[in-house]
Amino acid sequence: MNMLRWIIKKAVYLRLRQVQAAVRDPAATQERLLLRLVRYAKNTEWGRDHDYHRIRSARDYQQAVPIACYEDLAPLWHRAFDGARDVTWPGHIKYFALSSGTTTAECKALPVSRQAIRANFRSGATLLGLCERLAPGSALAAGKTLYLGGSTRLQRRGACWEGDSSGINAARMPGFTWRYRLPERDVAAIADWEARIDAICHRYLRSPVRVIVGLPSWTLILFRRLIDAAREQRSESITSVDDVWPELRVFVSFGMAFEPYREQFNELMGRRIPVINSYSSSEGGFSAIQTDPADPGMQLELDTCAFFEFVPAEELERPDPPRLTLEQVETGVDYALLVSTPAGIWAYDVGDVIRFTSLRPPKIVVVGRTHLTLNTFGEHVIQEELEQALVGACNALRTRASDFTVFPVPPTAQDPRGRHLWLIEFDGPEPAPAAFAERLDAGLTEQGLDYRTLRNHDVSMLSPLVVPLAPGTFYEWARRYDALGGQHKVPRVARSQEMVDELQELSKSLRQPPRP
Repeated sequence: MNMLRWIIKKAVYLRLRQVQAAVRDPAATQERLLLRLVRYAKNTEWGRDHDYHRIRSARDYQQAVPIACYEDLAPLWHRAFDGARDVTWPGHIKYFALSSGTTTAECKALPVSRQAIRANFRSGATLLGLCERLAPGSALAAGKTLYLGGSTRLQRRGACWEGDSSGINAARMPGFTWRYRLPERDVAAIADWEARIDAICHRYLRSPVRVIVGLPSWTLILFRRLIDAAREQRSESITSVDDVWPELRVFVSFGMAFEPYREQFNELMGRRIPVINSYSSSEGGFSAIQTDPADPGMQLELDTCAFFEFVPAEELERPDPPRLTLEQVETGVDYALLVSTPAGIWAYDVGDVIRFTSLRPPKIVVVGRTHLTLNTFGEHVIQEELEQALVGACNALRTRASDFTVFPVPPTAQDPRGRHLWLIEFDGPEPAPAAFAERLDAGLTEQGLDYRTLRNHDVSMLSPLVVPLAPGTFYEWARRYDALGGQHKVPRVARSQEMVDELQELSKSLRQPPRP
């Protein structure tokens, strides 16, 4: 082992010990982090306006700082484009992350400070340490880690630079880390996602890739193209990623639930490898990481990226909802997540709904978005329930879904009952829509009392309607909006009737035979 790899290994294990120390008293760790942020920002315009010099506790902070959304803070953050300093964070914020989130959502420019990048780097050390723990003896630092994130190419905006959050962090990582990561700088800077994927597939066919970090949906596309590229250049007998990258040991998933993609992932991979689920946002970087593959809960990173607050999801719209800290939360309750970060983001509603599975240590699962819940008819169906129903239907009918979205079809003058329309792209033979809809309905009925009540004897709500989409529909739709790769993903609840119509038209065009 060379000296640099030895130092890296020691550093990541030190980081794991810090993580263990942080969870011994989660609430105290979080309060110390908050007070450091407050002290650092007390002389900013925001800090003076909110009496940061008087804050001595998390309770003081909650009384001084209101819950904020993007529209509240963006006018202050964006003064940095004109060169403003010391507004919500000391100095001049040079970088802004364009939040991608669900495809075609309104793009948001979120501040990224040097301190936030440094915090994200520490989270990266946590991830590397967990990968080493899951694959002992594999010498991960002797191979390469492939980050399937956004382009590192940034665009100038006034006195600042903006781009994909993962690209900003990747481009600003310490120089020595590029020895161990892929893609290399020139490939990472390719703005066009398809061109970047093609470059990865052709350049790194013989690279010792040992870890991949990426969204499951885009990683599956990488796998398919990698296998095709390897067949062209090496051998027709290649059938799986294992034939190309036999040293691949761990996959780190972020941005979306992995479970709907597990079967396809294992088949393309050619063997089972450990999967680490992680939770990250453009506002707070990597905020939670799965520490045990057998436990779906992701452990909150308490000492690096963010101070967390939790608002009971059902009370978020109240004028003055309760804001809870780690010592006040309970397992099994859905909470809207607020973050305060070392980038001048304060008590910010990130729009995600989480649920605690454990308190010591604090572990969460992400169950949906605050504004992307199906509740048109009072059914109260969250994203987690949609995904679980889909997985259950696929398992029951021995089929697989590549992607999906759901839209509430409103009542009409002819029928006062509404229903859910499922637009699903299947991987392989399509099941009978009616049979698949029956399985979806059974899964949602089992999970939710409100849905079950509305569906009782079709009195208030009709059974779901399933519309299979042609293979490649969601991909072409994302391409149309320049939303391929990175952290872009398909919304589980369709945004509008226009989106539904567009997807169905795209599917129809893809099913048409090519003209002679």
